[in-house]
Amino acid sequence: MTDFFETITACDPPPVPLALIARAHAHLPACNLNILALDLGTITGWAVATRAGKQRSGSLELKPTKLGGNGRRWIAFREWLTATAREVGGIQAVYHEDVKNHAGVIAAHVYGGYLAMLEAWCAANNIPLVGVGVGTVKKHFTGNGRASKDDMIAEAKRRGVKVIDDNHADALAILGYAVEQEG
Repeated sequence: MTDFFETITACDPPPVPLALIARAHAHLPACNLNILALDLGTITGWAVATRAGKQRSGSLELKPTKLGGNGRRWIAFREWLTATAREVGGIQAVYHEDVKNHAGVIAAHVYGGYLAMLEAWCAANNIPLVGVGVGTVKKHFTGNGRASKDDMIAEAKRRGVKVIDDNHADALAILGYAVEQEG
């Protein structure tokens, strides 16, 4: 199963040592949960922190044409969630960016599809799902609730984290927020 997802993951960098995340979020308390943070979209940013002190993150793009349509995209996303949970020994909390305004119709449909699948997966696995407002994520990470995509990337780099794209930066920001809330 992992090989399949490696072919559709835009970038799956090696695990980032928790010390690097700690430096990026120096004020964060320790957390005794495995947390998954998601920036849902056509390219989904994701980040996982485990109670063992390990962290993985990246960007995931599930192309419907390659998979056989949007229905297959949602199924592949559910399978990715299950595989990711299995790889880290279970997920106890999921945080996602709660987007209210989208750039276009397709973006809204993709977000809605992923969110519906995420809600169902969390409900089926008895995992709490927490939506965090876009402005809250940006303010928590950069100090500015109206930070741009470039600002989010720059802040991640300033904190010593090498990011792939703005989706990845957003997922790391959501993870930092989540760890602080769950700590």
